Amino acid sequence: MNRLTLRHRLLFLTLLPSALIAIALVAYFTYSGIKTLEGELRAKGLATVRYLAPISEYGIIAGQIESLHGLAQATVQESGVKAAIIVNQKGRTIAVSGRVSLAADQLRKTISNPGQIAETEQWIAFAAPVKRSTSETDQLFEGDTPQAATPEIIGHVFVEFDKAELVNKQRQLLQRGMMIVLVGMILLAALAIAMADNLARPLMRLVHAVHGMSSGNLHTRVPAVSSGEFGVLENGFNEMATHLEEVHHSMQSRIEEATAQLAFQARHDALTGLLNRREFEHLLEKALAGVQAGGDEFAVLFLDLDRFKQVNDTCGYLAGDELLRQMALLFQGRLREDDTLARLGGDEFSIMLPCCSAPRALQVAEDICGLAAAYRFIWQDKVFAIGASIGVAAVTRKVRNINEIVAAADAACHRAKESGRNRVCEQEAIHHTDRRQESSNWASRIAGALAEEKLLIEALPLRALQQATPRHLVELTARLNEPGQPPVALAALTDAAERYDLAQSIDQRLIDTAIAAQSQAKRRQKTLHCLVPLSRASLASAETIDYLARSLASHNLTGKGLCFIFSEDALTHLASQAMDFSRRVRQLGCQIGLDDFGGGLSSFSHLRSVCPSYVKLSRSLTREMGGSRASTALLRAVQEITADQQIQSIAEGVDDQEAIEQLRNLGIDYAQGKAVAPSEPFDVWLEGAVMRSR
Repeated sequence: MNRLTLRHRLLFLTLLPSALIAIALVAYFTYSGIKTLEGELRAKGLATVRYLAPISEYGIIAGQIESLHGLAQATVQESGVKAAIIVNQKGRTIAVSGRVSLAADQLRKTISNPGQIAETEQWIAFAAPVKRSTSETDQLFEGDTPQAATPEIIGHVFVEFDKAELVNKQRQLLQRGMMIVLVGMILLAALAIAMADNLARPLMRLVHAVHGMSSGNLHTRVPAVSSGEFGVLENGFNEMATHLEEVHHSMQSRIEEATAQLAFQARHDALTGLLNRREFEHLLEKALAGVQAGGDEFAVLFLDLDRFKQVNDTCGYLAGDELLRQMALLFQGRLREDDTLARLGGDEFSIMLPCCSAPRALQVAEDICGLAAAYRFIWQDKVFAIGASIGVAAVTRKVRNINEIVAAADAACHRAKESGRNRVCEQEAIHHTDRRQESSNWASRIAGALAEEKLLIEALPLRALQQATPRHLVELTARLNEPGQPPVALAALTDAAERYDLAQSIDQRLIDTAIAAQSQAKRRQKTLHCLVPLSRASLASAETIDYLARSLASHNLTGKGLCFIFSEDALTHLASQAMDFSRRVRQLGCQIGLDDFGGGLSSFSHLRSVCPSYVKLSRSLTREMGGSRASTALLRAVQEITADQQIQSIAEGVDDQEAIEQLRNLGIDYAQGKAVAPSEPFDVWLEGAVMRSR
């Protein structure tokens, strides 16, 4: 019934009661007619034998057989009479006409009153006694008697009627009844179809219009030609469709604006508007390919601002951001139109000088260094002297990849820092085998840190912003602590470790720590979820999955409480390896997270390729959350898209309570940063926050 259309339902509701009533009436009248015909036949039979019995009296008494035969033959001539029989007092047949069906013993029975004596499907028989009549003279001779004399039965008459005519009439009556029902139902069906079509037609127009809207045709309208309630529906649908079309165009323009902004943010730094690291490396690859194909050589400059931390610590992040913007304008004003200035992150900048020789690059670097040294940054009542340490790397055809360029310029910049800052150092971009001393230094430092427990594993707790949760969610990170050396954060340590094929050892230490914590939580019946960052090397290596599976099996654990996080940049460069890693990790019960999400155009396609459970939002989305409507709108759009796919979002680097409230209002699921909880050694956090909780 639920699958029927409105038209069919209207027809069903119209025809079914009418059909039932019509059939009931016709059946009633047909049944009554049949009973009436049967009654008429029985009345006729009784009338016939009542008439025949008296007129047969004289013939039986007088023995006039011929006259009795005449009576029998005359009776058979009547309509429907099949046979007539007259018998005497002894039961002997003295006159008969027609085809007799009664048995002999039935003819010899004594019958007192007229009535029906037998019936089959083909015929029906009636009988009546023939009584001697008593006259007034007889009563005189009988004398005074207290009781009247009973008439003497001198014979019987029998009449058989053929029921064929009755059956034929009954059949005709039934056929007429069925014909009446059929004709009535045809007329009623025609009327019902016309009414159903009249009612269903405007509704079907609405249904087709709704289908058109749902298929994306927002120009669909329905003709407003009906009256009454359907007219109201048609006008309401057209108004709704017009409103939806306007909303769609508005949303489309907003999406195009957001897409354009995403495209810009994918290539540019949000703070300064310069190219970001990803786009700069892309341009480096194109320039290097041109050099290797026989094009002009170029040079790359790495700039690290001096005393930038002093500005940040003294005046805060707003002052530091303003300093970065001013320095970007200062550097840009010294460069040619073809030169490319990019901000790599923090207080680091890079410049690519096309068609530039090494001496010319050194001259440009010295000019920029002089500009930075002479510049004074003023913030409120404070004045700061700012300098820049610059590393120069000339790119020749000997260079094989951009990693060699980056490593050479970075090393030259560090030498400039170590040499006293605000100066320029140069280093040729060559294959890393010519920098064996630097390699062995980093390799020994990382290996020593792993062997001597100088690699401190820390916890970065997360706070749920939308609803309280009994589980503990924490991200693992690490720092390199060496005597007499500043701590090296995990990001910088991973960059160096990947350069010398040591990143997997650090990742395995993080995995071991997370699995050990899971084992402790399981023994104490606690719920713990660990976010474990992974390097590109671990992502691309099948050994990572094998190591993880062995570690889980040795502790008799599933991977339910583990989530492995890698950056969008790693996913972009290692797409097939990342998808294969995600698939195999999920087979172990673990989850996947994306770091620095939303900073590029390919962000949303990554959601489909690896199906993460968590995304850590790019700081470019959250940096200007309160001060820029465009940034807030973009962050809201990213949140709505991830929430629609049941992916939980994490905002990192949240340093004040106001930002937490803004993130909560936007629907962000988790926050991480100084406003949530400071980082601390993981084992200390584990014992204090999880193991002792009740």
